[in-house]
Amino acid sequence: MPRERVLAPCLLGLTLAGIACGSWPAAASPGPTADLQAPLPRGDRLLSIDVNQASDGDYDSAFQLALQAGAQAVSLSLPWDALETAPGQYGPDPDYLTIANAYYPASDTPLVLTLAPIDTNQLRLPADLSHLAFDDPRLIDRFNRMLADSFSRLPETQLIVLAIGNEIDAYLGGDPGMCAAYEEFFAATSSYARSLRPGLQVGTKATSGGLLGSSRRCLEAINRHSDAILATYYPLKGDFSVRPPSSAYQDFAALASLASGKPVYLLEVGYPSSRILGSSDALQAEFVREVFRAWDAQAGQIRLVNFTWLHDISDEALAGFLDYYGLDSRRFAEFLGSLGLRSHDGRPKLAFLALEQEGAARGW
Repeated sequence: MPRERVLAPCLLGLTLAGIACGSWPAAASPGPTADLQAPLPRGDRLLSIDVNQASDGDYDSAFQLALQAGAQAVSLSLPWDALETAPGQYGPDPDYLTIANAYYPASDTPLVLTLAPIDTNQLRLPADLSHLAFDDPRLIDRFNRMLADSFSRLPETQLIVLAIGNEIDAYLGGDPGMCAAYEEFFAATSSYARSLRPGLQVGTKATSGGLLGSSRRCLEAINRHSDAILATYYPLKGDFSVRPPSSAYQDFAALASLASGKPVYLLEVGYPSSRILGSSDALQAEFVREVFRAWDAQAGQIRLVNFTWLHDISDEALAGFLDYYGLDSRRFAEFLGSLGLRSHDGRPKLAFLALEQEGAARGW
């Protein structure tokens, strides 16, 4: 499965029906699109693309294609139990972090890193720790040891931000006890991460729907200990059908507002092109353009936008995701299977052309 590969996209943060897709608050309903003003120069904003290869290509050619389109960074997401294969034993085979350290610094490409004890709706603790609460000192100590080892494998790699956990609201579900325990865990582990890499921005990744609605109170408490607000953004309804592309304008404003001055990193941004979900190649391209316009409006707050994915995934990869998340739904499969900016056979969709145009207009 592609989640744990360096030379493939990072783990997709899913908006699961009933967890995030259906939990958007009324305030985040579609609003007017941005005024058609001149594109804002990129400034210090960062554009990223989750790179995966086409059916007839390799990762390196896909990576170069993303760089040519304006991407400045890539992302890597690894679950804790894939890094600590036995108590106190690190370095799986293959060693994804060491591979990343050998590959990305050569092109001066920084990394967005996610180390996940929670991976959307999955708990990814080492087996011998799975019975412990997140605030147990033994669990915190073990995560910190894994964190130190992981950083030691990235000595030349520039890290833009570290996410401790992927879409944690999907697992915590707003449960007060679990949220309080994770808050204590995150406070301790994020502090230790900063001691290892002074100046590193550390946060925990959540869904935009959770941040703006169903898990807001839980995530606000946890994010008191974060340096930045880290979010995934897939504007969908509860049945995985698409919301209007113009939703991005008001949603980005809402995310910037709740951040209370902290920078916002949109670590996964995507929109399916499947007609079954009420979308199309044209609507997906319109979404890309609306994202750039909405980003211009919040340029002072939103530091990075990462588009998921460069290519549509293969049938094999899609089957792996469906099995992993335990969802057997054609609509869910249509969502996952049509997120790419390009088709799986390497043909650019209108969305990729829109990204190239909008990025170039701003200096990417």
